Amino acid sequence: MSALLLELGLGPGSLYDEIVNSPPDITVNPECEWDADVRLGEELCLAERAFLGERKRRMKASFAKLMGVPESEIDERDLPIVAIAGSGGGLWGHVIPAGIGIDTAKRSGYRAMLNTLGSLAAANSNGILDCVTYTAGVSGSCWALGVLYSGVAGSYTPRDAAAHAKERIQTSYLDMETLDALVKPPTNKYLLSGILRKAAGPTGTASLVDLYGTLLSSRLFIPTDITRLDPRHLSLHFFRRNIDNGALPLPILSAIQHVTPPENAEEIREVVGAKALSVDDDRTRSLDDKQHRLEKNIRWLWYEFTPYEVGCDELGAWIPSWALGRPFMNGKNLERRPELSFSILAGIFGSAFCASLKHYFREVEPILRLLPVQLYNWLEEIVTENEEDLGLIHPVLPNQLPNFLRGLNGQLRFGSPPDITENETLGFMDAGAELNIPYYPFLRRSVDCVIALDASADSQVGAKLAAKRGLHTWPKGATWPARVRPGDEGAAQTSRVPPFEASTADTANMKLAQTQESALAKQTDKQGSTERREMPQGNITDDEKRTSDLPPPLSSCEVWIGSSQSADSEVSARLDDLDEAALLRRDGIAVVYIPLMPNERRVPDFDPFSISTWRREVSQEESQRLLDVAEANFMESREKIVRLLRAVWMRKKMERRRRQWKTRLAHLREHLGSNLH
Repeated sequence: MSALLLELGLGPGSLYDEIVNSPPDITVNPECEWDADVRLGEELCLAERAFLGERKRRMKASFAKLMGVPESEIDERDLPIVAIAGSGGGLWGHVIPAGIGIDTAKRSGYRAMLNTLGSLAAANSNGILDCVTYTAGVSGSCWALGVLYSGVAGSYTPRDAAAHAKERIQTSYLDMETLDALVKPPTNKYLLSGILRKAAGPTGTASLVDLYGTLLSSRLFIPTDITRLDPRHLSLHFFRRNIDNGALPLPILSAIQHVTPPENAEEIREVVGAKALSVDDDRTRSLDDKQHRLEKNIRWLWYEFTPYEVGCDELGAWIPSWALGRPFMNGKNLERRPELSFSILAGIFGSAFCASLKHYFREVEPILRLLPVQLYNWLEEIVTENEEDLGLIHPVLPNQLPNFLRGLNGQLRFGSPPDITENETLGFMDAGAELNIPYYPFLRRSVDCVIALDASADSQVGAKLAAKRGLHTWPKGATWPARVRPGDEGAAQTSRVPPFEASTADTANMKLAQTQESALAKQTDKQGSTERREMPQGNITDDEKRTSDLPPPLSSCEVWIGSSQSADSEVSARLDDLDEAALLRRDGIAVVYIPLMPNERRVPDFDPFSISTWRREVSQEESQRLLDVAEANFMESREKIVRLLRAVWMRKKMERRRRQWKTRLAHLREHLGSNLH
């Protein structure tokens, strides 16, 4: 600790002095010679459009092999746009009411990370990953994509990334080995560059989220062979190495910004204070109702972090990924700073888990008081930062970054928060606080099929997001699972949240508001049983099926496909209920839902959800069993996925030929008409 304090000192020769005051290494940070502008608009950036062309060329042979047809039969224009979406570990509720704090939300980032890596390894083995255009993640799945695309595992294959993660997370990020990495070269500079540059940057602060991300990165982003340590492992921009050429799908990492108006937050604070003093049951209930009404007005903005750009579709503003962390004014950067380290982003993507670090700090506080007073005061300030406000309105810990929207008054998309261009910082947090599967980024990318890997046990729907964008092709019935599996206590109550298919943003929001409170309460009941569930003893009986008013339980892979035709609105959207002709008629988005559930054939007597609740380390045996379950579940889903992709491919081919025929017919009529004259 004394060595760490010395390195963090501002004096000459300290690590702080070397990182902050010395000129950056241009071979590591070439962006320091570039200026950045804010790009305004809704379209995809030029680099992503170029990637799509390269990826389709790469996919052609792989897709032909998957379909079992000659490559000559494949036209690149007909290839389905497929995305794999990894979930977070599970944080219940779009808006978590005061009183349902983070410490009551049982989740595991490592579980979500391993589920995503195991599923991607299976997708790579069975030929599906080579036919995927996008991957996306929230929370722990962002860590999985970071390990895969950074190359820290020594390769860019999911299986090697999984092996790396399994090796590294068996040691806690609070272990002495981790602390050694913070003070010994070369890992000290590698790990601390991000937090020190941020502390010395435009915001002038280091937060608990930054500290958490730094400690987490000491486990996930240091290679086992230290001679392979490369600063570019922590550069989101350098993830392009296997993307520009189309070798891997484009990763999209998600975070959200909380934009509740200050007066609304103040009113919530006052209501919570009044409830604490209330001794009258009727008044308490009235205050509860008022609090719930206020919380329904909380708004979240989704931000995308790709190796190309960082920005928000709802605002229509984007900056290059290498410019994140720079101050901006009127759409131009004010200085050239090194790219924000992925160690800071790792903290943001897992900011819901920071509570474990906060609790740990309280547990060892008596020991920490023996540290030099400067270091103790710094740690305490970080941990207690905004503590009161966080308990009232924030389900997870936000992290402040320089606001690249400053000065863009009147230039953002209609409906943007009016004061967002005036604030000096933007507060980013774990997107799992609103939605545990990142459907949103795909809705503006014309994705045909989303494969949702759900390790959260509380998947939320994407229908409201589709309605928000004016899309009417989200599949009917792709909603909260009726039951993840037999024996899942609490799932029966959760399943009574009624499925819906919203036709407008207003109806979607209204329905969401109606279901939100009951869903949160029931999911809170469920969280208490996460770790005491027994292994399933068989399927639901016929009598139970007849007497229950619930939909049938989900299998290890469920597939739905939407339609824009009103005639299909009353017909089941499940793949198993549709014949080939019905499949070809459907023109909507397809959702493949693969929940993390026990697989008795591959790993007997193992419940994946036993890896839960503030785990700071996972044994190699546990990791391997979880990876095996995830891989087996995805492998067993292959037949349904291939059938679905074949239908989408045939549909797109017929639609293209129909358009071509209409174009030729129009030209023929024009030609005949001109000859008649």
